[in-house]
Amino acid sequence: MWIYNIIKPLGGKERRRFPRVESAFRINYQVGSGPPHVDCVTRDISEVGMRLNLYQRIKAGTTLKFGIYMKDAPEPDFVFGKLVWERETPGRQYPYEAGVEFSLFDPSFRSKVHTYVQSAMSAV
Repeated sequence: MWIYNIIKPLGGKERRRFPRVESAFRINYQVGSGPPHVDCVTRDISEVGMRLNLYQRIKAGTTLKFGIYMKDAPEPDFVFGKLVWERETPGRQYPYEAGVEFSLFDPSFRSKVHTYVQSAMSAV
């Protein structure tokens, strides 16, 4: 069983249109028709994107398919997203992290994320 954490809204002055909160949701991802990579985690999430930890370097501009396990969901929500940036994170469990902009998803997914973000922000 995976545990998700509501830590806090990201500090500093928020310049994003959609609020982003730190989170640790389990995700799977797939590049093209390649094999799925399982058991990675998000670092933060908003209605329009997320930051995540990766086992491998993936070039910015790459579109991926994600399975995101929101809260205690037994099945993932599937979304497509484009990596807008990536960087190495030496010395960490996951050697890379990346920023993702969601590009194709079911409207119910966006609603779930919105509800999660609003709940996390009001809990702080």
